[in-house]
Amino acid sequence: MKLRHLIILAALLLSAATPSYTQVLGQNFKVFLGYSNLQGEGFFNNNTPAGVFNTDFFHDRTTLHGGNLEITAAHEGIGITADGSFNRNSRGTDFPGGHKSIDTDVTYFVAGPSFQYAGSRKLEPFARVMAGGANTRFKVSTRRDLAVGSVTSSFQANSTSFAMGAGGGLDLRIGNGPFRIRLVQIDYVPVFLRDKSVQILGAAGAIEPVNLEGQRQDNVRFSFGFVF
Repeated sequence: MKLRHLIILAALLLSAATPSYTQVLGQNFKVFLGYSNLQGEGFFNNNTPAGVFNTDFFHDRTTLHGGNLEITAAHEGIGITADGSFNRNSRGTDFPGGHKSIDTDVTYFVAGPSFQYAGSRKLEPFARVMAGGANTRFKVSTRRDLAVGSVTSSFQANSTSFAMGAGGGLDLRIGNGPFRIRLVQIDYVPVFLRDKSVQILGAAGAIEPVNLEGQRQDNVRFSFGFVF
């Protein structure tokens, strides 16, 4: 599910709202849509941060940018959250007579029980535990500029593995309505790669298995955005 698909789904949910439906928005039903920053472990092209981010955590991971959509149905603070996110890392290099681009995409689809503050304060903490899957897609495209024109070739590899999610965050209520700003959301979202996944992604040059703890990618996702 790419970012544009997340946005379309959220728009359809809002367009279906009725006056009675909107009364439970923000209480028994919440939709979150926002930016997502995934710190993925085991990929090539690791971060080289400076300053406060110059730590082993970031040096051992790759930054993938994208979007995050969540739908939560709850009663008195206890509910179910369905979560989907799409993140991409793109990089390109020029060489004599052409250009090479590499895209690494990670798509999560997880769900599980959630717990959230059900009072009337401005700041509303929440937490959840989820399970599901994650699809990793790796694509390499090469363009060669010849005298008769450009020739483009590409190959890709992808694999889906079991994934989990555990984390939480903090929402800021806006007025007395259903709208909130998600100030921060942090999730530990490990991916448990199968033998076949390691073989496919490793052979394609997408991951470095030697840098993983067994076959587990210890990914961490940071998100913020709007809740309605």
